[in-house]
Amino acid sequence: MGVGAGLALMPRVGLGQQQPTAEKVWLELLEYARWCPSPHNTQPWKLQPLSVTQAAFYYDPTRLLPHTDTNSAFMTVALGMFLECLRVAAAPRGLALRVEHEPEPQLQFTGTVPRLFATLYLEPASAGAVATPGRELLRQRCTSRLPYSGRPVAAAHLQALTEQAAAQGHSFQHSSEPGFVEFVLDLNRQTLFSDLDDAGTRQEIARWIRTTDAEAQERQDGLWNRCMHFPGRLMRNFFTHHERFRAAWKRRILGQVYVHSMHGTSTVAWLQGPFGNRAEWLAAGTLLQQLWLHMTQQGLYLHPFGSVVTNPEAHARFLARARPESGQPLWLLLRLGYSAEPPRSLRLPASALLLPVA
Repeated sequence: MGVGAGLALMPRVGLGQQQPTAEKVWLELLEYARWCPSPHNTQPWKLQPLSVTQAAFYYDPTRLLPHTDTNSAFMTVALGMFLECLRVAAAPRGLALRVEHEPEPQLQFTGTVPRLFATLYLEPASAGAVATPGRELLRQRCTSRLPYSGRPVAAAHLQALTEQAAAQGHSFQHSSEPGFVEFVLDLNRQTLFSDLDDAGTRQEIARWIRTTDAEAQERQDGLWNRCMHFPGRLMRNFFTHHERFRAAWKRRILGQVYVHSMHGTSTVAWLQGPFGNRAEWLAAGTLLQQLWLHMTQQGLYLHPFGSVVTNPEAHARFLARARPESGQPLWLLLRLGYSAEPPRSLRLPASALLLPVA
């Protein structure tokens, strides 16, 4: 599609007004897509406009997690979610997003400059295009690590999520059985603190913790203690003076602080499906973003339990207890329900994600 054809897709402008530039077109989409979640809120994406209808999509190797995401699977899931956010953001303009991916099998951790991930094209949406949720949901969607209300998730909502996942070849399973929910919450607590006893894991995450409001506002990324529902000073000390927290009684206090945030959880859910290569990780990201927007539309919040998925021992314990119907890989475990409106993780401004126009 040429530049002239692309401009024809944009809103009409009045006399004396200038046609939208490539930078303005892609900045508009980034203002929505930048709210996409990513592991530890690392925000690894960059976009370089090539024209009003074409852009190069990059990832930043310095924002990856080589120790805890060794094959880049979960960061690739996040990139898939980001592309879905761009698609949702473009839909009200009557545009569809076409993506031509680079062939590399997984993200590369070396280097300090952005690496090309895909080339993006904006095209006229077809008459039979699948309806897209309103893009304002992208701004509203967020994780809640607050206590939940205890109100059960409506069966109709769970069924809709199950059907949506099944339509894309994945299994969305859930449980509100109190004993099982308690097992999952406790397993997540144990696994989180066990993982952080590993020096490599702790050091990698420590780079992303933000334990004061000033630090969070300055960096606009990472794990802000307000959003983690954890005291900033305690969080900072745990990472910088980990040796002080090995005593059993101190671990109990930390566990109590963490468990308090889980009160009111009545439902846990998990996703299983194809998850063995780049294409499947991207597809999982597309699905997860769609499910998350559906939950947002219904007033539901979620809180992912990534440690249980990535820790081999915890992963095996969960599967042994859950006895899932699907034999496909487990790639997401979460709690979901209703809570007060949570603090929102900060995001880099759209302008910081934009590379100079080529």
